[in-house]
Amino acid sequence: MSAQSKPDKPVQEPGDDRVVVTITDPLAIRAVAHKVRMEVIDEFFSSRRLHTATELAGRFGLTPSAMSYHLRALERWGYVVRAETAGDGRERYWRAAGDTLNVGGIGMASELVNSSFVDVTLGTARDRVVRALQNADATESPDKQVILVENSKYLLTKAQAQEFGRDYAELSAKYRVLSDAAEDELDAGAPAGSGARHMHATMIFVPEVPRSAKIEP
Repeated sequence: MSAQSKPDKPVQEPGDDRVVVTITDPLAIRAVAHKVRMEVIDEFFSSRRLHTATELAGRFGLTPSAMSYHLRALERWGYVVRAETAGDGRERYWRAAGDTLNVGGIGMASELVNSSFVDVTLGTARDRVVRALQNADATESPDKQVILVENSKYLLTKAQAQEFGRDYAELSAKYRVLSDAAEDELDAGAPAGSGARHMHATMIFVPEVPRSAKIEP
């Protein structure tokens, strides 16, 4: 990180108790274009729980020292922070730097593409879909888990597309509240609800661009 490059400061909007972490530094975007780091960030921001390097290393198939290296890199760019107090002090705990993460944006589209961020994001989603389908195929229980893979195309005005985005955000927020409550109960020692398990949702909503269209690199 150069002297001029610093992590973006998390922002809390008026009337909203969520802390939003927005990443705009091109170097920070490139730093997260990594499969393990992407999954680790997803774990932190989706569960809001504290984790140690040893715990995450076991989950993602790395050594604790390798995971510590990734966590320090994520801390450097503002994705995670060290928890102030947790555990017995023998091992460091980490947490997400906020409640919601926004990486880049339309104004940084070229950087998102050039950094391989899109490739890593879609590759991670693909791996999750494949593992879920393979597990479903190997499970003989008639009580199959819900798996949805859908591809749709809509003809919408800009206002309708914006409404679609708002509706999805409201739906996501509804189930985020339910998920957070369940995570809090687990942290308090309560048993998980019957059949409850973590579910992944990857939302992609983009305008169609004709293949004949000339796009400048």
